[in-house]
Amino acid sequence: MTKIKRLEECTLQEAVKAWNSGFEGYYFDMTMSTDAFVNRLALEGLSPSLSLVAFIDDQPVGILLNGIRVINGKKFAWNGGTGVAPQYRKQGVARELMNVTLSLYQEEGVATASLEAIRDNAKAISLYESCGFSAVDSLEHLVLKGMLQESLFPKERGEYLIKEINVQHVANLPFYKAENPWQTQWRSAKDSEAILAFDGKGNEVGYAYFRKNVNEQGRHIGTTLFQCEADPLRMDAEGITRSLLGYVFEDFQGDISRIIPNLPVTSSKTTYSILKEIGFKSVASQVFMKRPC
Repeated sequence: MTKIKRLEECTLQEAVKAWNSGFEGYYFDMTMSTDAFVNRLALEGLSPSLSLVAFIDDQPVGILLNGIRVINGKKFAWNGGTGVAPQYRKQGVARELMNVTLSLYQEEGVATASLEAIRDNAKAISLYESCGFSAVDSLEHLVLKGMLQESLFPKERGEYLIKEINVQHVANLPFYKAENPWQTQWRSAKDSEAILAFDGKGNEVGYAYFRKNVNEQGRHIGTTLFQCEADPLRMDAEGITRSLLGYVFEDFQGDISRIIPNLPVTSSKTTYSILKEIGFKSVASQVFMKRPC
């Protein structure tokens, strides 16, 4: 018989064991140490009181991590990972975790639930669909390494003024994509920098936020871009986006790695198209799913 406990009721060792065994044989190596697990909960706003661990015969065999944020006055939830140990798969453990999670969402007054699933993971997608989730977009994890030829990207910012801002300011923009994938929301972008683009009349027309990654010697080795968007009502949205990208990636002249996680292909089509044109390659594809609660 499966017993579901809140993560806060479990030991750290039980939680980490549930996570590591739950993602054994996954598409990517998801193994975490105890320290890495604790850090992930804190960095991504995942809640021990809302996350779940499944036990069979007193052994942790499954896990589902949850987080809830208030966005525009409504509660938005994220399933930050559902995993079941290989020997207990196909026994309804994941479904039981999902059912308890949906009950928790209802108790908490969640308006929208979200998650991501690997595009090739048909079984997981089928489970989520049976729980009321539907695909709202495709997500791609994009990467580009090294310098670009100077001719491939303009250095000039054109008519746009770029200013550095505090990242939380983007939440006040009417065109901020607040319900983009959880890990790209500003509250997940720890230690990030943010910029705002203004047109010649002083109107706010675009934004981006990103994090520069450094090595142990403090040398800049990579940049992770979380969001880069122009006001969709602007006819010059492409030019705005190009100016923002040029600023974020320093005109693509550095010999660094550039990473864009979970970029929505459809809702961020201008940004996506430009990045693909520049030469970014997709290294992972996911399905972005939501469910009204």
